Amino acid sequence: MRMTSTLALLAALVAACGAPAAKTPPDPSALVTTAAVTRENLPEIVSGFGSIEFDPASEHTLNAEIEARVIDILAVSGDSVDKGQVILRLGPSSTTGLDLVRFRRDATAAQAVLERTQRLRKDGLASDADVEAAAATARDLDLQASSLEARTGSVSMLRSPIAGIVDALLVEPGDLVAPGAQMVRVASADAIQARIGLEIEDATRLKAGDAVSLQPLDGSKKAVETVIRSIDTRIDPSTRMAAALVAAPPGNGLLSGEAVKAEMVAEIHQDAITVPRQAVFQDESGAYVFINDKGTARLRHIQAGIQSRDKTEVLSGLETGEAVILEGGAILSDGMKIRTDAAIREAAQ
Repeated sequence: MRMTSTLALLAALVAACGAPAAKTPPDPSALVTTAAVTRENLPEIVSGFGSIEFDPASEHTLNAEIEARVIDILAVSGDSVDKGQVILRLGPSSTTGLDLVRFRRDATAAQAVLERTQRLRKDGLASDADVEAAAATARDLDLQASSLEARTGSVSMLRSPIAGIVDALLVEPGDLVAPGAQMVRVASADAIQARIGLEIEDATRLKAGDAVSLQPLDGSKKAVETVIRSIDTRIDPSTRMAAALVAAPPGNGLLSGEAVKAEMVAEIHQDAITVPRQAVFQDESGAYVFINDKGTARLRHIQAGIQSRDKTEVLSGLETGEAVILEGGAILSDGMKIRTDAAIREAAQ
């Protein structure tokens, strides 16, 4: 019985030694993409939103020369007009008509006084000084009456001084306008600018001449590269924001009233270490990345600087030439095995 048990044990041992060993499962790995840490001049971008407007410095404002009444309006805001095209028809107001009658009556009376004084001078009843005074009075009153008559005629047809676009109509038919009152603004189609709202702290970092990229919000046109014309640090009561006035070069396709986004370069960080923005993660201890250490993911804490478009500045923690992990980084842990498409292709060759 003991012999039988011993033989069975030996047989089991021999069978076990002859069986193939179980395979160890490979370590889990993640498929990732990487990008090199680089150095470059990184622009610090200030973004803002606003709209296109006509440049006020190039607008022409049509004013009333005398008190008049608006008879008819022949163009509306947004219309294109030719130089000399009639925009408004005006008629003299009742007050202007009365003034004209009074001025002409006074001028006629002064002329009669002059003629009487001249007759008296011939009879020796008036001096040369009396004649000169009467002549001066008659001349002045006649000039006033003639000027009013000329201005009354000129405002009957209010014409555009340039070929452009009617930016604003400030009157309506039947309105009584005072002398000097603004009635119409006409602007050149190419004389436009962008007014971009800015937080006051951003406005103080920008200056005239800084580079700007203007992009229409509807995405229908390409970005326009231009510069800041001036900074308006006055605070708009409705938005509580300052503004950058940005030049809009002619022929860019932008239209007055169009909404735009502006990216303005406040500063250039020279020779900055940068990584793609998507490579940087955040936790309670700060910013970190994963680097590719010969097929192993290594967590590396960094000190991040500015973010500019799709790049993040790295102030410390990385060196150029290292490879940071992009796609796949969100599922990694420190020390996890990784593989890349490039490494897979090399292994297959």
